[in-house]
Amino acid sequence: MAKSLPILVSKETYAKFDACIHCGMCLPACPTYLLTGDEADSPRGRIHYMKTAVDGRIEASAMVFEHLDRCLVCRACEPACPSGVEYHDLLEAVRPQVARVVLGRGRGLKNRWLEWMVRNVFPYPKRVAMSVLPLKVARAMGLGGVVERIARMLPSPLGQMAAMLPEGRVWGEALAGFTPAEGGHRGSVILLQGCIGSVVSKALNRACVRVLARNGFDVHLLASEPCCGAMAAHANDPEGAREFARQVVDALAGRDADYFISPIAGCGAQLKALGEVLQDVPGYAERAMRVAKRMRDITEFLAEVGIRPPEKSIERTVTYHDSCHLLNAQHVAAAPRQLLAMIPGLKVVKLEESDVCCGAAGTYNLSQPEMAGRLGERKAGHIVETGAAECVTANVGCQMQIEKSLRAAGRPMRVRHVVEVLAEAYGEGE
Repeated sequence: MAKSLPILVSKETYAKFDACIHCGMCLPACPTYLLTGDEADSPRGRIHYMKTAVDGRIEASAMVFEHLDRCLVCRACEPACPSGVEYHDLLEAVRPQVARVVLGRGRGLKNRWLEWMVRNVFPYPKRVAMSVLPLKVARAMGLGGVVERIARMLPSPLGQMAAMLPEGRVWGEALAGFTPAEGGHRGSVILLQGCIGSVVSKALNRACVRVLARNGFDVHLLASEPCCGAMAAHANDPEGAREFARQVVDALAGRDADYFISPIAGCGAQLKALGEVLQDVPGYAERAMRVAKRMRDITEFLAEVGIRPPEKSIERTVTYHDSCHLLNAQHVAAAPRQLLAMIPGLKVVKLEESDVCCGAAGTYNLSQPEMAGRLGERKAGHIVETGAAECVTANVGCQMQIEKSLRAAGRPMRVRHVVEVLAEAYGEGE
């Protein structure tokens, strides 16, 4: 028998292993299994690895970590599971421990550059802005193409990051801290722009403010918005995720806004789970639950409260891609489609495998570029097959990953957020 491993989980978590009946219904829902056909790259296979590691029947080896690390945590297996296995809870409990055994104490990712950036750059908007400043300046001087080609020659993840940044999305002035409601006051919201989103998705955040205000809501922005902790969670750093969660609760718990709104599905999923992340932290559990109850994805919120009919007709054919963290983690599927259906003239055509991950998955396209590239290629192929002029989604990470994949396929296409299309239909530009 293999040496006992220091992989420990609570009794409640361990009981979740037994919910898996090994039926295999998760296999066709798993993006990595679709690509490799390898049982070890399926939820069922990963559950087997995790349970036997916890039982001490196998060592936490580099091979075990690689198969666990290939998981996107897209959670597509969960709605497909007839037994209700809470797969993401198991992975989030075990994978960080395996990472520390394999990579060393305090480590969570194989790539040291990426791990450093996840901990020291990505959660801080000012540092993110500084990191993209050279590309922004180069583009202003007409040298963007040269700088991007040089950047892509750099070691991953730096080259991958350069390839992800789309033209135009690093531009734009800062938004006002307060925008009043128009045409009758219906409530107040705080728009959470995201640590990276506040820098690379200013056009989206501006569209969110305009659409919310147009529909009767005062919109507030935080002067200093803490990271939600999703980046740390993706990087196998649960302690870091909890620390960021505490900062979010401190920033939001005393606010009197009716709702907290996020246009980024991955951030929204993490924010809605604040109560779970901080359930064992004294002084935070109850406050975290109250904050989480006021969290909404922006498409979910607009569909819930009802929007004013857009005035402008958009004669265009688009297709819609489901964000994993909106569909599988937040269980929001109908709302984005309902909003698009309200836009006069807009035709939405079905996308094959709309619910299969595009390969973005937080930092996955940086930590697992080969697998993410294959998923992006698969997604781009299905989008091109629709004949649509534009792809619409509800997550910034998906936007950048899909745009990159379409460029790589030689079929560049505009990819926009649902709210950006809504803003256009309200006459707020394109």
